[in-house]
Amino acid sequence: MKHILLALPLALLSATSALAADPIEKQVQVIATVPTGQFYVEPVGNWINDPQELPWNSFQSSFGTIDKQLQVKSSIGPISAFMPSPAIISSGAESIGLDVKVAGTSLSTTAVEVVSGAQALPGQTIALQIAAKQPGSGTFVPGTYQGLVSMVFETAAP
Repeated sequence: MKHILLALPLALLSATSALAADPIEKQVQVIATVPTGQFYVEPVGNWINDPQELPWNSFQSSFGTIDKQLQVKSSIGPISAFMPSPAIISSGAESIGLDVKVAGTSLSTTAVEVVSGAQALPGQTIALQIAAKQPGSGTFVPGTYQGLVSMVFETAAP
């Protein structure tokens, strides 16, 4: 009888262990940015890390534009911007140049002021527009185009 009484808890413990599943661990990557109060350029919304599609207009055989917004602020001085390299999208050997405008000013590889010091001090929401340049041949070559638009924003004392 003693053996049965001792065996019963042992059997229950074994059965419980057999029914227990291994724990499952999950992780979520969390990121957060608190910009400096002196100078920042941030996207309005969460679009900056997602691919942006230039809309194709089949009737006009041309592209529309990508229109987004940036929040900018500088207590140091005016904000200037430039592109480290010309903006293009390509498909194989074919490429399409892009016109990139920040606050209505076209960017190139040379820095240009996009927000004055007076506008930058309290902070502003400014426009970012990306448009396809018309090719020299006048028509776009069919293909699936992609590329990166890199922009550098700077501020300096006037």
